[in-house]
Amino acid sequence: MAGSNIEQEQQTSRWQWLLFVVIIPSVFAAFFLLLILNAAGVDAAKTAEQWVTNVPFVSEWTDWKKKEKTIREAMAKQQETIARQKRTIDEQQNQIRQLKNELAAKEKELARLTAPAAEPDKPAASAAEAASPSVDVASLYGAMSDKQAAAVLTELSESEALDVLSKMDRDKAAAILDKMPAKQAAKLLSSLSKLTMGEEAAQ
Repeated sequence: MAGSNIEQEQQTSRWQWLLFVVIIPSVFAAFFLLLILNAAGVDAAKTAEQWVTNVPFVSEWTDWKKKEKTIREAMAKQQETIARQKRTIDEQQNQIRQLKNELAAKEKELARLTAPAAEPDKPAASAAEAASPSVDVASLYGAMSDKQAAAVLTELSESEALDVLSKMDRDKAAAILDKMPAKQAAKLLSSLSKLTMGEEAAQ
């Protein structure tokens, strides 16, 4: 027990000696040195910084911190540039979509405006197309011999045969009817007479 107390007293005395002999005098010496340097016009803080940076490990750590700061600033600038370019690309894509929509609308409008101009010609063309086959058929029958034309008309329906005969010359139609069976010829002749009388009455 007594030995433990002696050791504690020795340890306390060592700390007291370190405090009063080393630490406190060093603090006062540094304080007075700082006052003297300031009085002499020397920037103590800058001098201390230069001295610290000249220490090998401290200088390396300081250089690394500066490089890290530079790298961070460069990365921040790059990210800002990328974000700005992305915004520009988005704006350009929106403009492209808008232009496509406007172009599609103009194409539809152009198609709507040009469509009516072509439609009036269709009825005339259709009428000509409808008329040309009948004219050609009548001419074709007219070019046949009476016997051949009669044989072909016999195979047609009454309305078709009547349509062909009504468009032919009367003498040619009469010659063809003469070569057809009497019953069918009489029926077609009756219908042809009614058709002719109806046209005359309409006139």
